[in-house]
Amino acid sequence: MDAHLSPHREHFIRGRRLAYRTAGDEDGEPVVLIHAFASQSTSWAEVAGALARRGFRVIAPDLRGHGRSAWADSYALEDFEQDLIDLLDALQLQRTSLVGHSLGGHLALRLAMRLPERIDRLVIEAAPVPPRDAADALLLKAMQAQPSWWRSAQKLGAARVARLWLLRAFDFRSARTVLPALRSPMPHWWQGLDRVDTPCLLLASHNDGAVTQRIGLLSARLVHACTHYLGNGHRLHTEHAEAFLDVVLPFLTSRAPLHTRICEGAHRS
Repeated sequence: MDAHLSPHREHFIRGRRLAYRTAGDEDGEPVVLIHAFASQSTSWAEVAGALARRGFRVIAPDLRGHGRSAWADSYALEDFEQDLIDLLDALQLQRTSLVGHSLGGHLALRLAMRLPERIDRLVIEAAPVPPRDAADALLLKAMQAQPSWWRSAQKLGAARVARLWLLRAFDFRSARTVLPALRSPMPHWWQGLDRVDTPCLLLASHNDGAVTQRIGLLSARLVHACTHYLGNGHRLHTEHAEAFLDVVLPFLTSRAPLHTRICEGAHRS
């Protein structure tokens, strides 16, 4: 499954091991792939192979508490964010594009707020859109209470997550911090979206619960964003890999202005 990715490499960042895998030409244009919560870099194998064949340099880290990276005492969103910035610095990536899935998409947007001069393009796949204020938090809670496809998927995926934990490839304790944080008001995060002028491709499925319902709120705040809907489900880059790559590869390789070719077939913000 992960034949396109290198064996794990590692950096010790603030005394803690952060593992990552690579693909492609070391001299190619860099793309960092950021996985979802309770996932790991292996999930990007097919995407990494496609990007490598296009000449990109691919870096796919395991977030703290995931995969081969060390478990931690703190799993604040700011900790994940700083780990990624430290990895960019350690690898001397002065400019890169980011592709993030779910939690990884949220973190990619955080990096674009912090390092606007270093991020070339953003691909945000099925990212949660946290509430702006207390009233919005109540709306989000109501959305998440509605039946959706992923409630069944969660039950089916429980065995996979348990296996990751038994293999020490996922720290369950991280859920106590990460999940409540993404459901809590983030007024400063919303304000930060106004500073993101990086070309951004937003991807969602047609039936991903609150993600699908709230992606319009995100696209409306991003200056250079377009939105594309792909099939059903939450993990588009594996469940709809061909369609995912058909949209993402032209976006990452095109240097046309955002409002022309790279948004063809998409819903523009």
